[in-house]
Amino acid sequence: MAADFTVANHGSIMILTPQNDSAKDFIHERLPDDAQTWGRDGIVVEPRYIGNIVNDLQENGFGVEEG
Repeated sequence: MAADFTVANHGSIMILTPQNDSAKDFIHERLPDDAQTWGRDGIVVEPRYIGNIVNDLQENGFGVEEG
């Protein structure tokens, strides 16, 4: 089964990419608009925040893998 989100480490930024409609909907509902900085493939996240975001996703039943 494919993960709902992938997280890619690009050094000073992380890219969180929703992989399905359910994951996209969750992001739009949970993250404030001013916190959603979209890159080409996903949301740009500072490394210091990614742990909390991943924990929240997993607590809500989403699968997350490194991508």
